[in-house]
Amino acid sequence: MYAQSQLAKWLKLILVISLGVILRVWSFDKLPNGLHWDEQDTGYQAYSLLKTGKDYFGNILPLFPHSLAEYRTPVLIYSTVPSIKLFGLTAFSVRILPVVFGILGIITFGLLVYSSTKNFLLVTLSLVTLSLSVWHIQYSRHAVESIIMSLYFLLGLTCFFRKKYIISALMFGLSMWAYSTAKLFVPIFVVFLILININEILKINKRTLLLSTIIFSLLSILVIGDGIFGKSGQRFRELSIFTDPTTAAEVNVLRQTQQRASGATGIGLSPRLIDKIIYNKPMLWWGTFIKNYASAYSTEFLFIKGDHELRHSPSRDGIGMLYLVEIVPLAIGIYVAFKNKNWWLIFWFLFGAVPGALTRTDNPHAARLFIMLPALLYLISLGMKFIYDKFKFAFWFYLLGLLISSIFTFSYYFSVYRWESAQPFQYGFDQAIKLAVSSPSYDRIIVDGKQDTLLMAYLFNTKYDPAKFQSMLPLPTVQPYSNVNGNQIDNVFLLFAGERTWRTIWNDGETGKKTLLIVANGQPDLELSKSFPSGITRLSTVDYPDTTTAFQVIEGR
Repeated sequence: MYAQSQLAKWLKLILVISLGVILRVWSFDKLPNGLHWDEQDTGYQAYSLLKTGKDYFGNILPLFPHSLAEYRTPVLIYSTVPSIKLFGLTAFSVRILPVVFGILGIITFGLLVYSSTKNFLLVTLSLVTLSLSVWHIQYSRHAVESIIMSLYFLLGLTCFFRKKYIISALMFGLSMWAYSTAKLFVPIFVVFLILININEILKINKRTLLLSTIIFSLLSILVIGDGIFGKSGQRFRELSIFTDPTTAAEVNVLRQTQQRASGATGIGLSPRLIDKIIYNKPMLWWGTFIKNYASAYSTEFLFIKGDHELRHSPSRDGIGMLYLVEIVPLAIGIYVAFKNKNWWLIFWFLFGAVPGALTRTDNPHAARLFIMLPALLYLISLGMKFIYDKFKFAFWFYLLGLLISSIFTFSYYFSVYRWESAQPFQYGFDQAIKLAVSSPSYDRIIVDGKQDTLLMAYLFNTKYDPAKFQSMLPLPTVQPYSNVNGNQIDNVFLLFAGERTWRTIWNDGETGKKTLLIVANGQPDLELSKSFPSGITRLSTVDYPDTTTAFQVIEGR
């Protein structure tokens, strides 16, 4: 009887995990539709490391690979090298690792819950919430650092509860090398975890304690030090609320407004002491931080709309980062966590939004807040168990609601979202580049992405020799037309992002050169309904999955 009961429990777990696997594996190389610039960059960096032992800027086995826009964290890029070796430079090879990490994340989350509670029912409920989590699924299906960071963090926390302190220190340390938000969150969380478990920590074997401390300290110092003083902190310095170039002007306007409201007149008024106290940079930073922090816990973000960027979330009315039906168990779970004094979980939940709140753009940002997702799902699972223990009949109604919500979400995700996400994921860039390099009869080929640069799409889709590209750097800026800039590789001109009037360009173009134009739809004078000037012929289009036009293919003089 006992054996049958145990078998039933394990079959439930296997069934839930299998569902999670299917939702992450099914057509992952084609959904989301297209391969975003960041994913292409990851793939080409791995390809460059594989072929040359250098990033594509020529740095030998760098700690932080140098990309076109920033210095990247290394874990995802280096981990992608084996799949590039096995499968070549493709969408499949770039995305297979996040899929694997996402699946391992489900299993690790279950181990964490069991290690911290020893409650099999809670484990089952936690696996249900994570397997069906659209937030987790989204980041398991395309190549982003946050999913890898999350797995390492979960492994670190699980090993901590299982008293595997050396491995825990290593995993916590690696999480900081996986994604930038962990650089701030993980060290502070680990310190808090140690403080609330100080009695257990003092019982650890001295050798184990020393080795764990050395491992975590070295990994922390290296990555945080470079983040503060080195190149890897470039991105944060660009996005930080503390480097906002508009803050000083805003402070001055507020001080001037306050003075005039108090009756002062004249030009160039000097701020009074009281105005300096009330209106200054730290006060504005604090206000921005509070606004950003609150937005991370807003019902609109968590339950109603999600992240407004379709690359981060299947955003639409009724589909948030969590299911709307989870709002009640989340509230109950917070109560249970406080009642049971699960301070590590409460701290994780409350502090998880801090790194993202320190940035000034795109808040709330699902990737920067991904570190808090397991804490949210853990709390929801606690709330579900509370409902099961106290109101078993209501629990089954809740479970039915969760099932209906997930069916609604995934029926959209695997159908309509395939179309709606195409543009944010730069669908059509690969077709445009392949068309460009397969048209050798033209003197020059102009490719215009309008809002996005096409250089990385060119390198990735042509599998351009990294050694050759390294020898070309720095790429010179060229002008195929006056006042139109871009990069040139062979006879292909890749225009910088921007809006430009093509009628003017046509009238200003070089005569006598046979030109192929592959231009993102939406540029002025390129509407499908318009007739082109003499000598300009539309050959074809590159279309999105919903049949709307992504690029127009035009033959010029």
